[in-house]
Amino acid sequence: MLKLSSYNTILNLSDNINALYCATSDKYVVFKKQLINDLKLGIEELKIKNRDLFDELLNAGAIIDRTNEFLELKNKSYEIDSNQSSTQLFINPTLDCNFNCWYCYENHIKKSKISPEILERIKKLVKNLILKNDKLIHFYLSFFGGEPLLGFRNVKQIILNVADQCKYKNIPFNVNFTSNGYLINSEKIRFLKDTCNGINFQITLDGDRESHNKTRYLKSGEGSYNRIINNIRNLLKNEISVIIRINYTKENFHTIPNILRDLKNFDKNMKKFIKIDLQKVWQDSNQNFEIDRILELFLNENIVASTHKNTMDQLRYSCYADKKNEMLINYNGDVFKCTARDFLTENRDGYLKEDGTICWTRLTPSERLDSKMNRAVCKKCKILPLCGGGCSQKCIEIEKTKHCIYGYTEEDKKKIVLDRFYNNFVIPYEKNSSI
Repeated sequence: MLKLSSYNTILNLSDNINALYCATSDKYVVFKKQLINDLKLGIEELKIKNRDLFDELLNAGAIIDRTNEFLELKNKSYEIDSNQSSTQLFINPTLDCNFNCWYCYENHIKKSKISPEILERIKKLVKNLILKNDKLIHFYLSFFGGEPLLGFRNVKQIILNVADQCKYKNIPFNVNFTSNGYLINSEKIRFLKDTCNGINFQITLDGDRESHNKTRYLKSGEGSYNRIINNIRNLLKNEISVIIRINYTKENFHTIPNILRDLKNFDKNMKKFIKIDLQKVWQDSNQNFEIDRILELFLNENIVASTHKNTMDQLRYSCYADKKNEMLINYNGDVFKCTARDFLTENRDGYLKEDGTICWTRLTPSERLDSKMNRAVCKKCKILPLCGGGCSQKCIEIEKTKHCIYGYTEEDKKKIVLDRFYNNFVIPYEKNSSI
């Protein structure tokens, strides 16, 4: 029997125009406000009175003949997060760092590194992950920390091991570094190019030279900006992709255009390998920043730039930590799912055993997935197909609450949907119109 989806939201776009958003299909139906009463009719009455609107809603997935939408969403979420075609392995070679940024959430451990014993366990884990998964078509290896390049001797051993196993199975693999960029040199670049199928660095800048050097400096007090910019240049010359993450606060936001000045002289081919990711430091106060103006400055120089706006789509594109085939191995063999953690043993989700398998001591990856969408409030939430039940880490940490883990009100949900409409339709239209 046909009915309206439980995951429809009505938006007021103007004095004369409304829109209905169906979160399960991610489609909008725009209609004149005077037709709003037609939506209150029964489905058969609507079909007779306004066949055009009925057909639009049906095609958009806002009218359905399914009886259990929630179960379908739950199954879809589980299917996406259980996909075996790719594996992502994070490694913390060390929790030591040559910088001491004020906002870093990690406890740095001086001279920490992977021991020979843990290195052998990691190699066995890699072999298990690649050779025992017949559905695997791509392997992603990511180095995190601490500053991962401080442990490059072990990094090389792990990459060579992954390369051998992937070559045996004829599977491509990508290597990613989340790094401050200071320790990059020609020798490391040459090794990575000779060994890896694809390489990506995420390197952080904290405003322009003056602002950055006040936050990201060596323990000796020496600034790092000039050297990092030069290292980025060398990566780009070698056609290695770099995401430049610009952390901004109310103190340094106005300096961001000066970074562009330092990137302007990069040639056209080098710019193809740059992406700018603007991120507000989470500890900073909430205030309005002219993000769109800054994005436009970069785009005018043919540099791709973006920021995380409220375009939630966490069911279809869930967090890497929700994937069953994702794990992080700390330098001491502790295993975590989420990288946004203080990597203390008491926080771990498991540990790496001698045979290269993982003993999950908290929740297995499957049990972790079951923690999503397990609140009654989720079942009829109009944005569930966007929220996906929320971050699994949050779901675990605040397990006992019966309320929305994000505390969203109905107005908050409408704003999320309206922002999605604006970012997906209005902004692209405005940009195309100005070309």
